[in-house]
Amino acid sequence: MTSSLPNATHRGQDLAGKVAVVTGASRGIGRAIAFHLARRGANILGTCASDASLGLITSLQEEVIAHYKENSPGSPTPQIFGVVAPLTEPKICCDNIVAGLKEHFGGVVNILVQNAAVAELRPMDEIDQGHITRSLTGNFETPILLVQALIPLFRPDSRIVNISSEAARLSRPGGLVYSACKAALESMTRVWADGLGTRPGMERTTVNALSVGLTMTDLMANRPPSKRMDDFVDKETDKVSVGKRMGTVDDIAEVAGWLCSEGSRWVTGSVTCANGGVTKIL
Repeated sequence: MTSSLPNATHRGQDLAGKVAVVTGASRGIGRAIAFHLARRGANILGTCASDASLGLITSLQEEVIAHYKENSPGSPTPQIFGVVAPLTEPKICCDNIVAGLKEHFGGVVNILVQNAAVAELRPMDEIDQGHITRSLTGNFETPILLVQALIPLFRPDSRIVNISSEAARLSRPGGLVYSACKAALESMTRVWADGLGTRPGMERTTVNALSVGLTMTDLMANRPPSKRMDDFVDKETDKVSVGKRMGTVDDIAEVAGWLCSEGSRWVTGSVTCANGGVTKIL
């Protein structure tokens, strides 16, 4: 994986020795964030939804090894391990992540990026109990329980980054439950920021949300032909203030990387928008 940003800043090994959990690291934004953090020296425990996706975490490790051989031959290559952690099964998800940290990294975590989400969209008249339950379990219950499960493993100066969406503020077709869940995640971010930053053993920990807009993931790039979707993309990219284009996964990873770094130490309880200016939070 190479950066699509011609002027991307390479910060060396400022995250060397850190352990980062990135949920949903097998594809898309989560994969880009995991690669970005590993490029800066962090060890990664990446989660995926099923055994079938574990091979994608393995391929991420191979990409990181290749990157280090080419760009940092004298630096130790971070370790990357994958673990199956289905969002809709909170106990299994949390237990597997904790077990992975204990097995591979001595039961320590410095960075948590909650990227994975249940992104089901339904027209209002097709919403049923199953849709509500899956969405609330994966996007509300599991993030709470995961932070709770990791509290004993966090260290001072840790970073928690919750990936939110501009859908928390903008009306999106079919997004009634999903949008509400993302708004809730941002609210939880503020409560965690107050509760964890002075907690014994987690002193100076910051908790922030990253609100993401329309992004060119592999799923988006390979979507079936649809004039309706194409028109929607054209309409949305026309709102972008800094280039009239869709965001890339590297655009998101760069901002997430800053929120995971020492440089963001005085920012907590905040929502940062990474959508080219489509929504603006003041």
